[in-house]
Amino acid sequence: MSLFRTIEDVWEYLDSIPMFQKTGTSASNFGLKNIQEFCDQIGNPEKDFKSIHVAGTNGKGTTCNLLEAVYQNAGYKTGMFTSPHLLKYNERVRINGSDVSDELILKFFQTTEKELAAVRLTFFEISTALAFWVFSKEKVDIAIVETGLGGRLDSTNIINPELSVITSIGIDHAEILGDSKEEIAREKAGIIKSNTPVVIGNVSGNECLVLLDKAREMNSKVVLVSNGNPYFENGVVLFPGTNEQFKTHLIEPVNAWNIASVKAIIEFMQEQYPVSVHAQKEAIENFKGLAARFEKLVPTLNWYFSGAHNKQAIDSLLETVRSFTRGKKILIFTLMKDKVNSSILEGLSEFDKIYFFEQGGERGAKKADIDRYLSVQQINNKNQQKILNELKTELVIFTGSFYFYSTVKRWLN
Repeated sequence: MSLFRTIEDVWEYLDSIPMFQKTGTSASNFGLKNIQEFCDQIGNPEKDFKSIHVAGTNGKGTTCNLLEAVYQNAGYKTGMFTSPHLLKYNERVRINGSDVSDELILKFFQTTEKELAAVRLTFFEISTALAFWVFSKEKVDIAIVETGLGGRLDSTNIINPELSVITSIGIDHAEILGDSKEEIAREKAGIIKSNTPVVIGNVSGNECLVLLDKAREMNSKVVLVSNGNPYFENGVVLFPGTNEQFKTHLIEPVNAWNIASVKAIIEFMQEQYPVSVHAQKEAIENFKGLAARFEKLVPTLNWYFSGAHNKQAIDSLLETVRSFTRGKKILIFTLMKDKVNSSILEGLSEFDKIYFFEQGGERGAKKADIDRYLSVQQINNKNQQKILNELKTELVIFTGSFYFYSTVKRWLN
């Protein structure tokens, strides 16, 4: 009898597998052997669709979603794979902007049950294989595939894309990827394939040289987004020396780089995937931003959620917060143990008042870990209502981890 009779059986099965979110590296498998073996056994769905492969420390989620919006607006059938999910597993795989259905997820697990039993896959590897299987079944015109961690040994790296993209390089997951930007750049550069062009976003210095060396080695043409000198002014992305500009709904200045990267990608892919200037501009200017990326949580309040969880993202967050000139600035944050360090925490002292939430699971930092760097008050599921009621006139930033999002949404509901 099948293990997977209903979608609830699938959720139960996935819940039984360790997740990186809760247990860290013990839930990961950095290597392509298992995912490749599994995909070989189910008919190599990863070879059935054209793709754009996106890696980077920050910006890759926004870049992927912008690409999806542009290509969809231009009339292409799109697939997209991103992680982590915020509220529901289905968010990880999308077809034409819609989350994959429970029915299709169930069908994947029923169809591949024998292979799942034969090849031991991690949570992320299963999610990757599901995405590739769905893109194959749905016959997408173009799939936008975001890496999980790094690139070289990331399970998404069994695809042969039309184009690789590296959005940014910063220190994150140092225990896995290396504790210098150059080492991390080498891991991200692992998605650059032979004779396959690469778009390099907000990357400079030695880490950019690492990427350029890899591109030379792979005989890959390079597009440097930095050559366009994009900048952000009051929600408008501008390109000096040109009349081009995009009036956006976005708040964070770093989005100048994400939009410039998308523009470069669309231009480079123009021969294969023609997109009119109007379709591109309309999609970018109508893009409302992403959940958990400086998302306004309550229409009537200055309360925002940002998933910033590394130094590069926290610096971007602080730059945005400084543009709010009125009122007290309140921080409500959580953090994983592996992110507790002075480079991330010292910048947060700019806030007038700081509350810390202890996440569950092995990876969650405790208040005692934070107290060594910052003076914080504790917020939890019991006192949050009282605290939030007192902050309705303030600027409130919830941040520190995408895994905090579902908790905050529950508080607000």
